[in-house]
Amino acid sequence: LSASGTALGVLFMQMFFAASGAAGSIALVFRKAPSLFLFSAMQIAIHFCCLMGFGRYGLKLKANELYLASNANVGGPTTAAAMAQAKNWDDLIVPAILIGLMGYSTATGLSLGLSTVLKRMVTV
Repeated sequence: LSASGTALGVLFMQMFFAASGAAGSIALVFRKAPSLFLFSAMQIAIHFCCLMGFGRYGLKLKANELYLASNANVGGPTTAAAMAQAKNWDDLIVPAILIGLMGYSTATGLSLGLSTVLKRMVTV
């Protein structure tokens, strides 16, 4: 049962990646909003440098765990699970999914709280 469940999960992840990527166009982003692309690239670069610096030297974590944590943070649980599976880090698949889901739930709560603050600032 576990093997068929894994195969079905991989199939649905591939369908998700295909559907997500089908609508994207990097060339269109470069033409229409190059500053948005640069801003996003800068955010990801700063995130990665801080994570690697603090994680490697402050917490002494393994590089593969940090790469996966970065992927879960930027891409979410689905891409992190796919990366862990592709790299044969089988013991890190479940933690990658859980960290990605924790990021979703934390960010949702923070953004809802921030939205009420910003609404008050606009109406004042």
